[in-house]
Amino acid sequence: MKCLLIGVSLWVVGAAWAQTNVVLPNGGLERPDPVDARKPADWALPDGLGVQWTHDAAAPQHGKCLRLDTTPSEQQMQAQWTKMGLTNIWHIPKPAPNAIADTYGLSYDSALIPVKSGQAYRITFDYKGAAGGKVWVRCYGVFDGERRQRYEKVVACEPTAGQWLTFSTVLHPTLHRPDCTLMKVMLFATHPAGQYWFDNIRLVEISAEEYARAKSAGTQKRGR
Repeated sequence: MKCLLIGVSLWVVGAAWAQTNVVLPNGGLERPDPVDARKPADWALPDGLGVQWTHDAAAPQHGKCLRLDTTPSEQQMQAQWTKMGLTNIWHIPKPAPNAIADTYGLSYDSALIPVKSGQAYRITFDYKGAAGGKVWVRCYGVFDGERRQRYEKVVACEPTAGQWLTFSTVLHPTLHRPDCTLMKVMLFATHPAGQYWFDNIRLVEISAEEYARAKSAGTQKRGR
């Protein structure tokens, strides 16, 4: 198995974004970063080739979205990461000419968000693409003196036949790992090679009652 070297990019959302029960800022992806307009505020810098912050021409009502395109080759992606100064985060030691979909896929992260002890959450997002798309919520805490990933929740997307669909599920990080203190949303796309679209990503606090009801229902999907 090939080894993709991934740097850990962790930065924390400011407390000013603790609004009502919404904990993920700029999930609609419309607001640019005030310092670097190439990226949405409170999200990572897109590489501009595999990951693009752009519009879906077929659905202009969505405004700005994130498109993960897994058709570029490993060599093309390595060259783009070098051009964008992202090799401290992404690096393939021996990039091959095959599509990035065949080996690693692509991912894209939000900033870190504080986890509340005893709090349940719901993750909801719009998606368009094949079956290779996923959304993770990854949670971190200090273990053996180091910050490590302690818990994760993943939503595996179903193919959408060229339409936007909405997916939703629930999570309760500290119920499983009481030492979780930070979390982030990670968008992911892999095989088959193609374009995977994400928008309207919402992470909200929910009640214990809603969490219990949703757990029995499982992942929800609806059309847009």
